[in-house]
Amino acid sequence: MSALTSALLVALGGAFGALLRSGADALTARLGIAAPIGTLVVNVGGSFAAGLVVTLIADRLLPDAARPLIVIGLLGGFTTFSAFALQLARMGEGGELLALIAYAVGSILLGLLAASAGVALARAL
Repeated sequence: MSALTSALLVALGGAFGALLRSGADALTARLGIAAPIGTLVVNVGGSFAAGLVVTLIADRLLPDAARPLIVIGLLGGFTTFSAFALQLARMGEGGELLALIAYAVGSILLGLLAASAGVALARAL
């Protein structure tokens, strides 16, 4: 695949990922779910999807073009490590040390478990 094709796939996926993220933010706000929980759900879901898609590509069940389109573009636009870091910083500034630690550790562990579950699901297909 050419560099231009790859870049266009990343851009297309990123646009859709950003739209999905915006929709997720709107939905969590409408449901009254606090921002850190909404971000956690998005990041864990994105971690699961990344594990699933990368494994399906490796096992040749998805084409190589799925990596720039879905993993880099769509999931890159959908998941929000920068929002995660900003929320941690705000918790720190607000003196919410216990919440900060729980959110940071929970996000990392749940993300790892979700990515592993995605890999396991792909292997089972």
